[in-house]
Amino acid sequence: MKKTINPKEIDFHPVLKDIENMFWFFLLSVRTLSDPEIQEILKTKNSKTGGYESFNNMLDKFNESTKLNIQKTGDITTSKLNILNEMVFTGKAMVIMTYDFLVASSYNTAINQDNEFKFLRYIRNGAAHYNKFNLKDEVGGWKIREDEIIEWNNKKISRALQGQEVFNNFISIFDIFILAQHFSEKLNLLDKQKT
Repeated sequence: MKKTINPKEIDFHPVLKDIENMFWFFLLSVRTLSDPEIQEILKTKNSKTGGYESFNNMLDKFNESTKLNIQKTGDITTSKLNILNEMVFTGKAMVIMTYDFLVASSYNTAINQDNEFKFLRYIRNGAAHYNKFNLKDEVGGWKIREDEIIEWNNKKISRALQGQEVFNNFISIFDIFILAQHFSEKLNLLDKQKT
């Protein structure tokens, strides 16, 4: 199932608004920092403004860690970078926060038995356990039945995933945004049912 993300049409429920904002911030920051003109403006301003020199060092670290490569051919500039590590980190943070916000909310009881919530729980646990699916308890017993499959958006969690990488092999930051959007819509629906 493919879903187009149109920022103008998205307004997350207040419980999950930070997740929406985090996603936009991530995309905007990568887009902005990969632009050579923006980089030049930042470097110039940081050099001229007292106390801002360390921001140029941060920018250099970003460029190095993402292997930013800016190529200019005539009037056309192309930026290439590898943001896989940043996507994994942000995806893990988003899924952990989504789960924790929902658990701490007054909606927890209404949603915690939903299949999507069970799916979220296993993704969150994997993200928090070194980005590996952790489908066993502390004494080695399975948390998931032998024949159990927890599915969302054509992604299936079963015992076969034990120890496998969660981000970016099984799920991506974009999937987590769409899953958080699902919960946002569910919370909005629950609010409407109260009135």
